Amino acid sequence: MELPPRTPLPAGAVPSLDELALRTAQRVGSPVALISLVDTEGQALPGAFGLAEPWASERWTPLTHSFCQHVVTSGEPFVVSNANDDPLVAKNLAVMELGVIAYAGVPLRAGDDGQVVGALCAIDHKPRLWSDEQVEELRTLSAEVADQLAFMIKES
Repeated sequence: MELPPRTPLPAGAVPSLDELALRTAQRVGSPVALISLVDTEGQALPGAFGLAEPWASERWTPLTHSFCQHVVTSGEPFVVSNANDDPLVAKNLAVMELGVIAYAGVPLRAGDDGQVVGALCAIDHKPRLWSDEQVEELRTLSAEVADQLAFMIKES
């Protein structure tokens, strides 16, 4: 799959999506959770919990700081226990600049065609094994996020 040419929503905080990110972090026990919309230029973060500055205010990162792009291009969950040991993401700037070490992300689909536009992800700053139950919890929550996104896209 390819990355979409643009995200369905612009960068910026959306309180209802921030709330869903908080619930995600609580449900999987992670210090950070993001709702990321990815395009060819970068990723918008309309929903975030636990994100450090300046990212928490800017709500956007370039693809050099994105693990979520791998969820979008594969259309499948992407799980990393220790980014330093994973050749696909070890040199991603999210490791050094955002402290992303462990990552679990699942696709967010939007539109009638079910195109993957982003990811719901949980992040930890230290290595961890993500359980099948935690990944399934992300899948369950992603359906709620996708419904919220669909509503917001129709309203925009």
